[in-house]
Amino acid sequence: MKYLLLLRGVNVGGNHRVPMADLRALFTAAGCTDVYSYINSGNLFFTSSLATAAVTELTSQLLKTNFDFPIDFRVLTQPEFMADLALAPAWWGQESQLRHNALFKLTEYDPELEQWLLPKLTDYDQVLITPNVIFWTSTLKVNFSKSFYSKLIGTPFYKQTSARNYNTTMKLKNLF
Repeated sequence: MKYLLLLRGVNVGGNHRVPMADLRALFTAAGCTDVYSYINSGNLFFTSSLATAAVTELTSQLLKTNFDFPIDFRVLTQPEFMADLALAPAWWGQESQLRHNALFKLTEYDPELEQWLLPKLTDYDQVLITPNVIFWTSTLKVNFSKSFYSKLIGTPFYKQTSARNYNTTMKLKNLF
């Protein structure tokens, strides 16, 4: 099965360094094949004969054993990733003056957070929730402070998702 590993909060501002070459070597040594990464923000593709639950456990052990800080992550199969992207709304990624992100639900994601989120959305936010991804479009600069997206940092919801912008998400799709 082909997998995509998404890491949260690595290699940002010089903090929580996870060299992608080291990550590729760890997964290769663990028996994964076709291991490759895309950009430095924690996107790793690989193939494994293990089931998703076993791959998730393997990933957890590799990260805990080889890095001295906690790393939140999500492992998605190619079919899962493609099925969610097929659900992307028509408005997502369309207007260049807007911010378009895909917020991937991490391994420890609590679905109850969606009930917290939905009533807080403003007229400056468009959101579609799928099984593994939350497609979110908000204002980019003008009126950004009026969007709820601008207030996400530090919330439990924010800490349980890993964002990729539209261009990165589409590149990941093409690499799959």
